[in-house]
Amino acid sequence: MLKSGNSPSKILVTEKWLKKNQSLSKHFDESLLTLVSEEVLASAISTINPDGIAALVKISAISNYQFNRKDDFVLVLDRIQDPGNMGNLFRTALAAGVNAIFLAGGAHPLGQKVLRASSGAVFHLPFLRFDGTEEEILNSLLKSLSELSNEGFKIFSTSSHNKISKKPSKPYWEVDWSRRTALILGNEGRGIHKKIQEAFNETITIPHSELVESLNVACVAVPLLLERKRVAYTSNK
Repeated sequence: MLKSGNSPSKILVTEKWLKKNQSLSKHFDESLLTLVSEEVLASAISTINPDGIAALVKISAISNYQFNRKDDFVLVLDRIQDPGNMGNLFRTALAAGVNAIFLAGGAHPLGQKVLRASSGAVFHLPFLRFDGTEEEILNSLLKSLSELSNEGFKIFSTSSHNKISKKPSKPYWEVDWSRRTALILGNEGRGIHKKIQEAFNETITIPHSELVESLNVACVAVPLLLERKRVAYTSNK
């Protein structure tokens, strides 16, 4: 189900799907259902083998980010280009209890490949995407991060364990994840922009074999984002 307020405006469904999923279809608002042929559905969406159902959601209905003083976990994605990575990052962020995602350019979260890779997570997570020239994007992001810092957020950049850096970094398990946190993940090839690294000097890493130069950004996100959940679970035992 979509987040409250993000309900579909129309649901396209084939007769074959309805017969196969009668118990599930009872939960739908009948006024939203539009019966279409398999050919019409196939022409309306990009999936090679559609399941027989598709929801239409107005872009204006998708939740945009507005700061909430109860928020305590924000993910920042700096120029993530690959739609599959972007979708997986949204999915992992939702599983980890992230409140919102800041996007410094990169793949658009409403692209079809991102939506599929996210398994619908994009509809559940508010996001703020900065567009424009590289300088405009960076300035807008840095301003928003500074505002979070002023609200008590700890801003963490990430770096490869094997990358030579003038900044000291600490293993991610040494971070106090109980604090309000903004975690920055960088571009697949270039990492986090130099201006962002210079603005926030707290850096964390995932120690790994020197045989591997760096890890895929979507893979890196899993232990980093879920560490907060692990710490909370352990402290409550």
